[in-house]
Amino acid sequence: MIRRRYRAWNSSIMNSAGCDRIHVVHLIETLGPGGAERLLYTNLKHLDPERIRSTVITVYSRADRWLESITDLDVPVVSLNCHSTRDIPKGISRLRTWLRANRPDLIHSHLWAANIIGRIAGRLTGIPVISSVHNPDHEPQAWSDGADVSLIKRHAVKSLDRWTANIGSDRMVAVSDYVRKSAARDLHFALDSIELVYNPFDVDLMQAPVGKSRAEILRELGLPADAVILLNVARVAPQKGLLYAVRALPEILRQYPLVHLISVGATSDARWTTELKREAEALVVAHHFHLVGAQRNVVDYLRACDIFVFPSLYEGLGIALIEAMAAGCVCVATDTGPIPEVVQNGKDGILVPTADSDALARAVCDLLGDPARRSQLRAAAKQSAFSKFQPKQQAERLTRIYESVLSEHI
Repeated sequence: MIRRRYRAWNSSIMNSAGCDRIHVVHLIETLGPGGAERLLYTNLKHLDPERIRSTVITVYSRADRWLESITDLDVPVVSLNCHSTRDIPKGISRLRTWLRANRPDLIHSHLWAANIIGRIAGRLTGIPVISSVHNPDHEPQAWSDGADVSLIKRHAVKSLDRWTANIGSDRMVAVSDYVRKSAARDLHFALDSIELVYNPFDVDLMQAPVGKSRAEILRELGLPADAVILLNVARVAPQKGLLYAVRALPEILRQYPLVHLISVGATSDARWTTELKREAEALVVAHHFHLVGAQRNVVDYLRACDIFVFPSLYEGLGIALIEAMAAGCVCVATDTGPIPEVVQNGKDGILVPTADSDALARAVCDLLGDPARRSQLRAAAKQSAFSKFQPKQQAERLTRIYESVLSEHI
């Protein structure tokens, strides 16, 4: 049975007045600290409540970082209460039961397990489905990110993704043109049925009052007041390329001894976290490398940093990079996949080759030696983010997609 999460609501709400609004079920794996979950919250906050009525359903009951924020928007949240991918058949059955009882207009699913469940349950109940694709899940670089998953399992995952996409998705939404083309190729899905909707950043978050000052952050980390901060915001995982930033530190410190590399992001991958610490110790830079874990006040770290480094090996788009630009950070990122859609090299940030510590070190040192250049890039980055990744524009784009899909089912 679907478990109600924290807030119950009268079932009459689900069939009450306001039925002219589109009732969208936003199906997602969890409400944890990831980018897709953050995107869901940002979209929910900016969808017009006069046109869209939302319900969030999670596949798994664990991880509820965004639960309170979403329920504070008066959006009900329920869970299919699955525990692992082995429960996907149960999830399909539970969602189908809920859909038949509540008859929403549309399902919008996010991430692999939710996409599989939503597509099949939608097909069984005749409810149209839009699947969001957040990452180039089936590209070779995504398959060689250090995850301990067998080749057989990866092929099974891809086959199931492809089959359900073609029998159960009315439309797909990709977070970048790179992901859009990757999904069309790997899932054998028509390119013109995959919409491009860039991830927006949370404008309210960027404009929030300062929580912790730079001085307070430095003091908490035990760093000197004249420390130079390189910041990376991402979960600690092979994909995010933090290893190459650590390997760039010896050369950077040779020229700028006051530099400290700070990592803000979940450290749930214990094996990889340990590997990074060992690498820092081996390179004799451990005292200049700080893993602070996930933080709620990320924007304070963005405001405090001197240079934001984003050395990812692959990305779907890179919402943390967009947020850094919106906060006015000087950004050095890799030129992988969709990143050139975000950063114009030399205009609003600097791009370097993937997995190239020497190039990363050179770019950082060049910028540290050129305050005027940093000031120019800082202003250009903020302008680019605010002009291209505004949440209201993207929410309106989503609403038009919802209306288009529903018009095809009339």
